[in-house]
Amino acid sequence: MRIYLTGFMGAGKTTVGEALAARLAWPFVDLDTSIEESAGLALREIFDTLGEVRFRQLESEGLRRTGALAACVVATGGGTPVDRENRAWMQAHGRVVWLDVAFEEVATRLRDDRRRPLYSDREAAALLFEQRRPAYSENDLAVHVEGRSAAGLAVAIADALGLR
Repeated sequence: MRIYLTGFMGAGKTTVGEALAARLAWPFVDLDTSIEESAGLALREIFDTLGEVRFRQLESEGLRRTGALAACVVATGGGTPVDRENRAWMQAHGRVVWLDVAFEEVATRLRDDRRRPLYSDREAAALLFEQRRPAYSENDLAVHVEGRSAAGLAVAIADALGLR
C-alpha cells in the first residue's frame, strides 16, 4: 500500500510522513526533495529558472515513480493534488490522507521560511490556500493537525487505515 499525504504547505506532510513511515517500517518519499534531486536544483531555483509549468511536470513524473514501491509513505507537494490527473493517480494507487490545517497555523509556521516559492506574501498564500481546499478534500482520510504531535498523527493515521 502507498499512503499519499496531502495538504497545504506547512501542514506537516514531511514531518508526519517521516513519523508514519518509521512507525510502519516503510520507505518514505518526500516528493519535493526527490524533484530537487532529479533536477539538481532547489525548488525556488526550479520555479525561477524552469518555471512552474515545468515544475508541475517534474512533480507528476516523481509522483508516478512512487508506483514502483509496493509500500511507502509519500509527502506530496502542496500543489500535487490540484492537478486532477495526479489526484486520480493517487486514488488509484494508494490511500490519500489530507493533513488539514488552519491557515493561521500555516502563517505562523511559515512566517520566516523563505524557501517556499509560492509563499510570497500572506494575502496571496491565503487565496492559494482557499483555492486548493476543494482538491485536498478529495481524500480517503482527513485529519486535523493542530495541537497534535507528528507521532500522535502517525498513530491516528495508521489506526484509521487499519495498519499496525
